[in-house]
Amino acid sequence: MKTIEGAPEPAADAPQRRRGAALEDAIRQAAFDELSEVGYTAFSVEAVAARARTGKASIYRRWPTKQELVMDALIAVLPAPADCGVEVEIDDSVTTVAALYRVAQAIGAVITSPSGDVMRAIKCEAASDPELAKLIDERFQAPRRAFLLGLLRRGVERGEVRPGADTQLVADVLPAVLMHRVIMQRERLGPREIRQIMEQVFIPLVEVR
Repeated sequence: MKTIEGAPEPAADAPQRRRGAALEDAIRQAAFDELSEVGYTAFSVEAVAARARTGKASIYRRWPTKQELVMDALIAVLPAPADCGVEVEIDDSVTTVAALYRVAQAIGAVITSPSGDVMRAIKCEAASDPELAKLIDERFQAPRRAFLLGLLRRGVERGEVRPGADTQLVADVLPAVLMHRVIMQRERLGPREIRQIMEQVFIPLVEVR
C-alpha cells in the first residue's frame, strides 16, 4: 500500500478504523469465517468482534441478534439466483421444463458451494432455534420459493404444467429433494443426479396429464 513520502509505515497488525459499509463488510466476513470454523452452536458475537477488530456495541447496533448477524453474513456470500443462471425474466421461447431445470441446477450450485456447506450445517442446527429457523425461511427460502411458484403458475398459463400444481407445497418439493440427497443421504449432486431427480420426481409431479 502506498504511503505519503516521509510518513511512517503503519504497523502491520495495527487495527484500522473503519466506518459505514467497510465496517459492515468486515463484520459480515468475520461472522462467516467464524461460522465456517466453529459452527453455529459455538458462534459468538464476541468472537466476531475480535475477528473484525471492532466492539460488540458496533455489531449490536447493526444486528440486534446473533441470528440476524448469521443470516446477513450467509446471504452476503451465497450466490444469487442470477449468478447461477436463473433469469428473473424468462423469455417466451423458454419452456417451463427448461426453466425448471435451470432452477434445479441453481439450487444444486448453491447447496454444494463452500458457503452452501455452512448453510446446510446451520439448517440442521436451526431445529433447536426457532428464531433462526424463521429467519432462514423468510430471508433465504421464501424468495426462492416465490420464484419457483411463479414459474409453476407461468407453466399452468402456458398449458405446460397441470392445473393445481402451482402451489407452495409443490414448490417446496424440488429444493427439499435436492437438499435431502445432500444432507441426509450424503450423496453426490451433479448434473446426472439433478437430471434423475427432475425426470423421476419433479417433472412427473407437475406435468400435464
